[in-house]
Amino acid sequence: FHAVSDSYSSSIHVQSGDEKNGREVIKAHSGVASFDLIDAKTAQSSTKKWYCAKSKRAAVTMVYLSIFAVLGAMVRIVIAQLFGEECKNPGTVGWLKAGQPLCVTADGEASVEGGIIFADLPANLLGSFIMGFMLSSSALDLPTSLPVAWAPADSSFQSMDVIHLAIRTGFCGSLTTYSSWNSEMVVMIIDGEGSKLSLIFRAFLGYLIGLETALASFVLGKNVAKGIHSKINPEQHIEGLETKKLKERGVYVSSFLPDFERRFLPDMSMDEYQQYVDSNLVVPLFNWRESTKSNRQVGNPHLSLLIDIEITALVAGEKLSNEQISEGMKVGWDIDSLVKWMVNKKENEIGKQPIESKDFKFSTSILTFTTVMGILVIGIFVLNDIDAYTITYRTMLYAGLFAPFGALLRWKLSKLNGKIGGKYSWIPVGTLLANLIGSIISAFIIGLEYRMHEDEDFWVEGTLRAIKVGFAGSLSTVSTFISEFAGFLKSPHPINGYNYIWLSLGSSCIFGSIFYGAIVAGMDE
Repeated sequence: FHAVSDSYSSSIHVQSGDEKNGREVIKAHSGVASFDLIDAKTAQSSTKKWYCAKSKRAAVTMVYLSIFAVLGAMVRIVIAQLFGEECKNPGTVGWLKAGQPLCVTADGEASVEGGIIFADLPANLLGSFIMGFMLSSSALDLPTSLPVAWAPADSSFQSMDVIHLAIRTGFCGSLTTYSSWNSEMVVMIIDGEGSKLSLIFRAFLGYLIGLETALASFVLGKNVAKGIHSKINPEQHIEGLETKKLKERGVYVSSFLPDFERRFLPDMSMDEYQQYVDSNLVVPLFNWRESTKSNRQVGNPHLSLLIDIEITALVAGEKLSNEQISEGMKVGWDIDSLVKWMVNKKENEIGKQPIESKDFKFSTSILTFTTVMGILVIGIFVLNDIDAYTITYRTMLYAGLFAPFGALLRWKLSKLNGKIGGKYSWIPVGTLLANLIGSIISAFIIGLEYRMHEDEDFWVEGTLRAIKVGFAGSLSTVSTFISEFAGFLKSPHPINGYNYIWLSLGSSCIFGSIFYGAIVAGMDE
């Protein structure tokens, strides 16, 4: 930023050529804990926004979640057919009749070699990649607060937060499935050929392969998003490099502040992207910066108060509370200058306007949802032949019909994340429950299918498979599970990530084995 003035020197750049103000920087530890304060406040505000059950916006969000859940479930089923189902049951996939299926996965049964490479592994890899690719810039540790890091900063797609949620929670959550992954390991342990110790070891490798490959895909998605971000948002890329330098010197940089303040307050050099502002207008912000400069170091006892005040004033645009004013003045901060800057900024429209969420028409959303669900229902009744091809496609459509219910339940359960108090508050209870419930339902239905007669009516067999693949498959998720695990690894307590893995996989395997084992017990005797 260039402050055009002869009366004082901007610590970023001065038009008159005055010397740059010096600053002592104390080396300090990483500022991860400081971001947690902002994340908690942002998450609380976001929760109130999304879960207003009676608002049209909440209804529109649920509609798009449902539509994208159907798409995710259908893509998952198609990928499973392409990579293995046609090899297991030749003649069941019509669109592969003239082609060559890719026989690389199996369903965990002893009759199929290589069961640890489970049927939905490719779908889990794709969904985890897209989840990493769709992360916000702040989740990628980039300085700006773009809802989607890879999209241009001025793109209209940045304002479509309903679609962002639908892609991450609806599509990725339903494209990936935790329940199928767990069930195939359970089937291998109980019904596989060989010693129990050998089967348990093979299942362990199956869990390990599923976990590591999904994590690698998630990280790859993040890196691809970062690479695209640096090319299409060069201004933000330069800011990122400056931010990295500042953090190495122990300076805290808030990614949640508006562009102008985020760059001006820590004194960034933006080269050709520096913004010129009349010095008479920016004097108050300069005074505020000078009064708070020594408190912007990571580890400073007053940094939390500074973050709280700037989030209230510069992000939320609200008046400071009497307590904030009193505490700030005790530290020696120029609160009056901050207030004056807020007035100057508003009156002169300084800086870019924040991204506003795009509103989707309620009637259009409902019409789209009705059309999608109508196509599924019509397809189920029109495709009523008894050949293998038709039954396969009919089951796909039937599963798609159940997918929205699983995705919406998972979305609602996510409200429980962080609700446990005490030392276990770190556990994502909602995701844990969604994956556990989905795994139990899947294992239970597989057991029922194992006991069914081959000439069973479609509405019995098809309904069970639709619940297993559509509802349980969309209720459980690998993409969110991996995203949470990756978040733990970056946190001050990475051990929680490994505890989360053992808790999730262990409980799902145990309960899945109990329910599946109880159903199939004694059948081979």
